[in-house]
Amino acid sequence: MKKTSPAGFLFAVFVVLLAAVAVDAAPVGKITRMEGRVDVLKTGQRVVKSVSLGDAVDVGDIYRAKTNSRAEITFFNRNILRIAPATRVQISKYSDDGMRSNQVMKLERGKVQAVSSEEFAKKVSSFAEGNTFEVHTPNAVAGIRGSGMTVGFAQMITGLFFSTGKGYFYNPSAPARVVNVSAGFVSFVVGVGGAPSQPVRGNVSYVGGTGTAPGTSGPGGTGTSNGSSGSALNTEVASLTSVVNTGYTFTPPPVIPNVFVGSVECLSGTYSDPLETVNISLNNVKFYGPTATGMPQSWKADSVTGTYSSVGEGSSFKGTALSGGGMTANLILTSEVDTGSDSGVWTANIASGSAPDGVGGYTGTFTFSGTASGTWSGALVGNTHQGTIGGSAKGEVPSVLTQEPVAAPNTVVGSIPSLSGSYGAGALDVTLSDVKFYGSSAAVKPQIWQATSVSGNFTGGNLAAFVNQPVTVTNGSNSAVFSVYSADGSNWRASVTNGSAPGGVGSYASPLAFTGSAYGTNTSTSLSGGASGKVQ
Repeated sequence: MKKTSPAGFLFAVFVVLLAAVAVDAAPVGKITRMEGRVDVLKTGQRVVKSVSLGDAVDVGDIYRAKTNSRAEITFFNRNILRIAPATRVQISKYSDDGMRSNQVMKLERGKVQAVSSEEFAKKVSSFAEGNTFEVHTPNAVAGIRGSGMTVGFAQMITGLFFSTGKGYFYNPSAPARVVNVSAGFVSFVVGVGGAPSQPVRGNVSYVGGTGTAPGTSGPGGTGTSNGSSGSALNTEVASLTSVVNTGYTFTPPPVIPNVFVGSVECLSGTYSDPLETVNISLNNVKFYGPTATGMPQSWKADSVTGTYSSVGEGSSFKGTALSGGGMTANLILTSEVDTGSDSGVWTANIASGSAPDGVGGYTGTFTFSGTASGTWSGALVGNTHQGTIGGSAKGEVPSVLTQEPVAAPNTVVGSIPSLSGSYGAGALDVTLSDVKFYGSSAAVKPQIWQATSVSGNFTGGNLAAFVNQPVTVTNGSNSAVFSVYSADGSNWRASVTNGSAPGGVGSYASPLAFTGSAYGTNTSTSLSGGASGKVQ
């Protein structure tokens, strides 16, 4: 093996270090707008110099915008950083290989606005964890998942406001306690060990600062150089790195609405139609505000609980009206996913909340809204699915959602006296009797259907022999396909597909398509049960 001399080894190390410096020194962006007096301290230098329009921006640069001065940096990945007056910020990290983009700015004082490019937003949507655009302060990390945020830091308080899009916020001393912030909301981290406050509605003025950055509002953003001489800006490094806060304050000071105002025992309601009954309750709904007697700004329920009972497969439940403690609201189901074994997950909006008499120490009228989510689980008991609902709910005041409750489809629109058919020259006869169609009113399109009973006879002593053998059941031009897919001992299950009522039913004369399911019990010669489903 060939040996390397000490001198050769040191020379190799020097070459590697020199190459690393050369990479780090490559520009990562340029100054695209500015106004007033802005200076920069470059890596490895001991004096600052004035900044001019078009100057290159490097990793490690520390920028300081003085009173009534502003600057904008456009990075080569098209992300933008806008620097407000009385601000000191460092370009701490930047990398972009075309697939992954990572950059970090360290805000030591003042306020900056970070705006992501469309290219960055697309990268985040495909691989969020591999792409970052963050502003770090001594007690917080704020990151963009798309669009724009404003971050301010002073007196060990970091404020974050998202004007568009969304992102995340946490204290690096507790990185697991992450708060997601959406457009129109503000959050704060107070002190060295403070956790992000619950996001509330606000605006950029809550973040503070002594002026606007270019491209936002007010003077600036003209794209002109300041045109001033840089000789007077060659101050000692100490003046740039001083931690003295020169008049930067939050305006107004952040108000975190975490004071308990009052509560109601529950907001509950019942949904009922021919196929399903759901009872649901938001328990111990607590309201919080800036003071014990001020108007609440947020709310949270200790839990969401409920029960359900449904006939057939699938759910007709869409939501229900809630009431309790003098308040009303609407729960609007937004999604329901079956995860198998009679269990699943659900999400909902809490809309049109109204508190005409206030709550607790606040006696004024207010509105509220929010979201709820959770799980459901149960079991098949005879022909009925029965189970429980659990979850959580929270939201904000005043309401931003005004959806009306979904009307239960419990009005009979029309019916088909029966649907009957045979398979195998009478080997299996099936009849769905009194098939009723239900809607929210008598004249509208039906939403669900239910047969009063299902009956049938078969030969051979074994219903399992007819599994997956379709039986076309008809009545005039009305038809459907009945197919047993499970026959286990004395219990059976079947699907109802290709349902068609070309002339409609009852007062609804337009064509209908419907599907569903059937359940029941059987002997060695006959079957009985029920059937139900949805109108497509």
